[in-house]
Amino acid sequence: MKIATVIIGFFLIILFSIAVLYIKKNENRTLEKTNENINNENTKTTILLWEDNYLSAELIPKENLEFAIKETKRIKKHAEEHFDGNGFTEITKINKIPFSTEKKEILTSKITDLLESIGLVKYGRVLYYGGGTPTEIENQNTIVYGELKSGIFIEQENNKIEHIWIDSQNWQEISKTKIKDGLIEIGEMFDLILVDWNSTQVIDLKKESEIEKYLWNE
Repeated sequence: MKIATVIIGFFLIILFSIAVLYIKKNENRTLEKTNENINNENTKTTILLWEDNYLSAELIPKENLEFAIKETKRIKKHAEEHFDGNGFTEITKINKIPFSTEKKEILTSKITDLLESIGLVKYGRVLYYGGGTPTEIENQNTIVYGELKSGIFIEQENNKIEHIWIDSQNWQEISKTKIKDGLIEIGEMFDLILVDWNSTQVIDLKKESEIEKYLWNE
């Protein structure tokens, strides 16, 4: 009788141990899955602000149209004259924009409300990359709305817009986003144009065909 009791107790201990191991294994799986979901979510809501692309495709007041056309032509000519087949032997700075975006006194909330109304989502994290390890921009002076690693970048202070530009780490899928719709609405409401200083293009944001040609790289 005592032997039987000992054997039963031994088996109960084994069963209990197996149950504990099973529960812990499932808990670990759940934890791993949770971390995976968090990482996936962070990836979806994180975008990089590349130092080299800062203001390179900039939205500026239409009052600067004549300046933008002349300046992009000057930049293009300079690039052609100083390209040796491998790279540029000399670079040129962009001259100061006569009428800054800041002078229009656009409220940040008006822009963000507009972008949210058409379905663009604010990125949860903006990482600054200038070489080395990206660092998170923790203040709210730089905010980005977009999707699929493309975005409309906003630099603001005290609810006033200072700069707006666009960038993407996923140009091949930008046609699947509502970036185009955001640009059209901004152009209509605030009378801005898009100037890509790198490709020396000036885009009228009130003309959908021009926006598509630029975004789709046609």
